[in-house]
Amino acid sequence: MRVRLSYTAEVDEVLSEVALLLGSLAEAFLSSNNLYNEIIADLENEEFNPNKFHENIDALRRSLGKIDIRCLEAEQVVTGLGEYERRLREAPQQPPSSAEAPSPAVEITESGAEDD
Repeated sequence: MRVRLSYTAEVDEVLSEVALLLGSLAEAFLSSNNLYNEIIADLENEEFNPNKFHENIDALRRSLGKIDIRCLEAEQVVTGLGEYERRLREAPQQPPSSAEAPSPAVEITESGAEDD
């Protein structure tokens, strides 16, 4: 299931909002790292379980995918802010109309076949 969340922020608050968005990934990084370490330990175990390996590697890939999506979203927001600021520098005598100004909304989109 895909869900889109959005909210608005003042232009000068966009970077701090992106920092919060990326900061929310700390737990996902720790969880992914723990799962990674478990996979490595299981591979070195004499009683290797291929089924457990496939389950864990799939879970790790899903977790890393979610991290990747958040990083991409953060990049898109910062890119949009940069474009907005570039347009302001190029035409300082004419502030952009509301139709030209990018929405300072941060949009979060989950992708994938299933959510856990």
